[in-house]
Amino acid sequence: MIKELSISGFRGFGQAQTVKFAIPDKKHAGSGLTIITGANNAGKTTIIESIRAFIGNDSPSFSEGRRNHMTDGKIALSLTDENDKIYTVTSVPGGGSSTQKNKPLEFKPYVLPSRRAIPFDFAKNQWNRDGYISTALKLESQRSASLNYFESRIFQIEKQKGDFDKVITRVLGSDFRWTIEQRDSGQYYIKYITGTVSHSSEGVGDGIWSIFTICAALFDAPEESVIIIDEPELSVHPALQKRLMTLFLEYSMTRQIIVCTHSPYFVNWDAIVNGANLIRVVKEDTVSKCYMISDKCRNTFGGILRDLNNPHTLGIEANEAFFLEDSIILVEGQEDVVILNKIARKLNITLKGNFFGWGVGGAPKMKAFLILFKDLGYKKIVSIFDGDKADDAEKLRTEFPEYKIITLKEDDIRDKKAREIQEKSGIADEKGNYKEEHREYIIQLMNEINSSL
Repeated sequence: MIKELSISGFRGFGQAQTVKFAIPDKKHAGSGLTIITGANNAGKTTIIESIRAFIGNDSPSFSEGRRNHMTDGKIALSLTDENDKIYTVTSVPGGGSSTQKNKPLEFKPYVLPSRRAIPFDFAKNQWNRDGYISTALKLESQRSASLNYFESRIFQIEKQKGDFDKVITRVLGSDFRWTIEQRDSGQYYIKYITGTVSHSSEGVGDGIWSIFTICAALFDAPEESVIIIDEPELSVHPALQKRLMTLFLEYSMTRQIIVCTHSPYFVNWDAIVNGANLIRVVKEDTVSKCYMISDKCRNTFGGILRDLNNPHTLGIEANEAFFLEDSIILVEGQEDVVILNKIARKLNITLKGNFFGWGVGGAPKMKAFLILFKDLGYKKIVSIFDGDKADDAEKLRTEFPEYKIITLKEDDIRDKKAREIQEKSGIADEKGNYKEEHREYIIQLMNEINSSL
């Protein structure tokens, strides 16, 4: 498995950057998951292609257009595995397109690029997983418009169809079936069957193809193997993205899974607390830079996840912030988001930034989010406190001088009358633990919910 990767001289990486990857602990879901985010052309795919450069015994060539002039066109890639063995791919003395490896990589990462189209018709050929990786997944001289040689995997998958179907039906449902058929011409194709309707390969949407190839990367992956997937969300419905993420969380307990994504559905905070890494790649003055969440930040968010009063703080709307280029507004709660937007509209003022979700869940949590965004390399952050939290704001101004921290002139965002909260009894206690006397009722309730869906 990959502990860290250093990149210099490849595409936008004019300055050496090192990224660290999560290693599965075999105990917690998502512990071996690394999530890479960033805007288009920031350098996410370059990270994946750098790993592909280590596959196989041959050293790849890098065309002039793929080498960065800031490093005099010299490539320097370094990969450290979980046992601290170091592998390198470097330009040969004198420069040019050729490179040399210090030694072959002792394991074989399965790298699935974003371009996952395959021929509708194909000849019969069979490669096992290792053969496919060694032959088809090495760094290409140029980015291909299709997934090369994947048809050679299909016949091998058919031999293990039972195991494969257990995985793909978790995403597409038990009604989904497939077979390999042969045309009169002798060529083969995949027939997809849903209910009583069947489609040939060319009649099936790109999303189904994408899910097929992703599940192919997962189903026969041995423990401690490495699976890398570029943009799993392409052409895939959000509901299916969520199901794919469930698979990633499960498999990354014992395998290393690296995902480059533009989708908030592939950011999971339970996984991050369990050890998953979050990497943000950005372009700064034409140079690709990599930022990562720190252990200090990760440990803080465990408590935030357990906050029953603000379960939305790390919801899907909040995850969208990690796909913004910059300029984020942090406020205490959802009222602040709603009212500040309302006021801005009435005053015909356009706020330049984007609110982080529905607030951070209260002033005491503001520091955790400032640490998060600083870790991830955000430069433009505005943090807004209620007036009665002026002391908290002042402390953070000292800790985060690079960010704008504002205190409202009034105690709160809106007037609020004093009120007395009536005591209420629940099926769970104050900490959210169910009461034993309601156990049977809760089971009945959940069964009723499930039977209605």
